Amino acid sequence: MEGTLSEDDGLIRDSSMDLNDSTSDPHMALALGALGIELNLDGPDIGEPCLGMEFDSDDAAKEYYISYANRVGFGVRMNKSRRSRKDDTVIMRRFVCTREGFHSKRVIYDDGKKKRKRGTTREGCMAMIEVIRKDHGKWVVTKLITEHTHMVAFPGKVQPRVDNSIIQNSSGLLHATSSGGFGNLKNFNRGIRVNPFGEGGEAEGLLEYLKKMQAENPAFFYAIQVDNNNCMTNVFWADAKARMAYQYFGDAVTFDTTYKKTKYMMPFATFRGVNNHLQSVTFGCALLMDETKGSYVWLFETWLSAMGGHHPDTLVTDRDKAMEGAITRVFPNARHWFCNWHILSRCKQRLSDVYLKYATLKRDLKECINHSETVDEFDTRWELILDKYNLWDNPWLQSLYDVRQRWAPAYQKGTFFPELSASQQSESLNKFFKRNFNSKTSLLVFIARFDQEMASQYEKEAQADFAAAYTKPLLRTPSPIEKQAAEVYTKEIFDKFQEEFIESLGYYVDKIEDGPNNKYNVTKEEDNRRAYIVIFSEPEKKASCSCYKFESSGILCRHILRVFFIVGIRVLPEYYILKRWTRDAASSVILDERATEPGLNFQDCLVAWYNDLCLDAVKYGIEGAMSSEIYKVAKAALQKALAEVVAAKNTQRKGQQNMQRFARLQKMQYKMPLPKLQTKKTPARSTQDEVDRSKRSVKDDSRDASVTNMNGEAH
Repeated sequence: MEGTLSEDDGLIRDSSMDLNDSTSDPHMALALGALGIELNLDGPDIGEPCLGMEFDSDDAAKEYYISYANRVGFGVRMNKSRRSRKDDTVIMRRFVCTREGFHSKRVIYDDGKKKRKRGTTREGCMAMIEVIRKDHGKWVVTKLITEHTHMVAFPGKVQPRVDNSIIQNSSGLLHATSSGGFGNLKNFNRGIRVNPFGEGGEAEGLLEYLKKMQAENPAFFYAIQVDNNNCMTNVFWADAKARMAYQYFGDAVTFDTTYKKTKYMMPFATFRGVNNHLQSVTFGCALLMDETKGSYVWLFETWLSAMGGHHPDTLVTDRDKAMEGAITRVFPNARHWFCNWHILSRCKQRLSDVYLKYATLKRDLKECINHSETVDEFDTRWELILDKYNLWDNPWLQSLYDVRQRWAPAYQKGTFFPELSASQQSESLNKFFKRNFNSKTSLLVFIARFDQEMASQYEKEAQADFAAAYTKPLLRTPSPIEKQAAEVYTKEIFDKFQEEFIESLGYYVDKIEDGPNNKYNVTKEEDNRRAYIVIFSEPEKKASCSCYKFESSGILCRHILRVFFIVGIRVLPEYYILKRWTRDAASSVILDERATEPGLNFQDCLVAWYNDLCLDAVKYGIEGAMSSEIYKVAKAALQKALAEVVAAKNTQRKGQQNMQRFARLQKMQYKMPLPKLQTKKTPARSTQDEVDRSKRSVKDDSRDASVTNMNGEAH
């Protein structure tokens, strides 16, 4: 839930970025090329603001003012907001220049140490724009000051290309050396001084934290985006375990921006998924200083690079236009869904007056969304709600219905998404925020507490792995199928499978169509009105059900299990055991496919190889640190493998040196001039000498002919 902001609570930094340009710095080109990201501040021509301007939303007003600021040449941050006393919705936003106001003076205690005076970015600039939501739904500019008290870029001129954008990969290959980059870290640290979490500015401390984490673990990945003023705008990081978990459980991802629903407005976001124990796992974290399409594009492309370039099959997010545009650009082939938990939360805000009037509306909406098994059932329940509460003309509900395929579970059947709902993940993160963060909590303290939360997650996952390996679940039947499932699935997945298996015993099966694909009608004894159709292929030993549970969750439904019992299948076919739900889900070594793609350039290959080896090294460390004996074996094997790699590297280097030496010799041979032969000097012959020589030659020829005739025949 958004809350009223103090003058330091919200920051928006040059966010209208087109990430489709190149950089002239060769080192930066390597870094950006490896991440697939390029930055440019060039944008469309933006007109001058004026009183009375109207926008469709406060986000549209914010986007406009940011674009205008980029053109003129100043930074923007959020200053104030006001909420309605009637329904607690935001009705006013004020955006100001980053140099607005003054920093409050602090009491400095003299402990005898020399203290460096820090510069300030505040100098009382009055430039601002304020928009208010009117009754007709539009946001109107009611206050405007365009004059600045400081130097800005020439009006009408587009900001120059950014050459000092900072992006660091986990690979040691990627170091920027442009002005303000890691080659000039002192200036970079001095430049980062505007921060939304207090007046002191904690970006430098955050950078040191990220560097420390990477020094401790080379597979730790982080990336920082800065604007043309060398101020931090967005940050992303992911530790080695998060990157490794994505290789196994990254088929379905939730991009969680729950902070937007809290009153604290911490610009924090996480990529999350579900592991084989139905536990929430984190695939990376981000600090976003604004919520524009440019920032989301940068974040998604950076995250994708950190995860080895593997796109998720399904991505669930909040309903947001800027986010939707970025996902269409970065993940064009992914299924993009809206979180229905967020949809219900928005309904509570948008329909607050109706909620107060009708206490049963919330329950009816939840029933319609979460318990409609078919599309027809959802549509019928939805229409009944509109009739019951007279909401046919409600624009919010109409807009939701227009995109129901993106959030209603009844329309998403047949598409895989893990059993743990996004609501559980969001509620968990909400509790973490309320417990660990308030407006006075520093950024580094918050990150330290979040690290503790992640460590707790890893500990719970390790405990679940241990329990799955050394405990056996209780079987409730002598069925070999139940026994097989107990041996391969984790405890949490087996519990869900066992529930389906036991429930299947209460269903009746009637064959309604014979042939290569037999069709069965499956109904429950006490509720024969709801029938499920199961189609079973005898040659392939495969079945499909009209409930689509297996396609959606990867766990067989009770209807197919009942048909298996009828047709005599006593062992689950391998096709119906998803590896991601098994005890050994994270046991296989996954080769980075990008590392073997022929189309990659050499720099991209280096990054892909490095990332792949780092993930393998983390997995090796987890397996090798189980006991003293196992550690010794792992250490010896690692030293042997390292020696072989070094030997192969030296052999390759010698081969390359020999080839270079041979090439130099060949080059020298072609360039070396040939020696000149010395010719003997003889006196010039006279014409008479030539005549005498000719006569002697004719005389000799006549003599030779005479000798030949004497040897041949007599005359």
